[in-house]
Amino acid sequence: MRNALLTALVVVCLGTGVAAARPQGLGLGLMAGEPTGLSAKVWTGGNIAFDAGLGYSYWWHGQALHIHGDVLWHTNSLLQSGDGFLPFYIGVGARVKLADEKHEYPDMRVGIRVPFGLEYVFASVPVGLFLEVVPVIDLAPGTGFSGNSAIGFRYYFGGNARN
Repeated sequence: MRNALLTALVVVCLGTGVAAARPQGLGLGLMAGEPTGLSAKVWTGGNIAFDAGLGYSYWWHGQALHIHGDVLWHTNSLLQSGDGFLPFYIGVGARVKLADEKHEYPDMRVGIRVPFGLEYVFASVPVGLFLEVVPVIDLAPGTGFSGNSAIGFRYYFGGNARN
């Protein structure tokens, strides 16, 4: 199980390192849902971004620490106005859940995430509002299917997203 956790963390760290090498926009904010916590997104240019989340999962037998990281591919804006842009995105990434010992839930779960979402980024202020639904394939300690969904916002530093 430690190997699975280490592998997932290495994947997230490598993805974040690649994104940080050529950042085009860094967004930090909050998300609510499953999980609830902190959200970060780094645009690497064009339509590709990396996101990460750190929070708590409150469903399914109590609390669990939730960590995830994804690479995301975005469409062009679904809106034609100049007030902002609204791309659809799809991605792939990894998720690790660490539960407390008091519940029947396994101590750790490692899975593959496939996020689908929308993010509206305002043209006048560097803020993005997002909504995503994420099927998850659990790989450890056993295989299974679960999911995440969240709404949230991010403030983009250094200008708007996709500078």
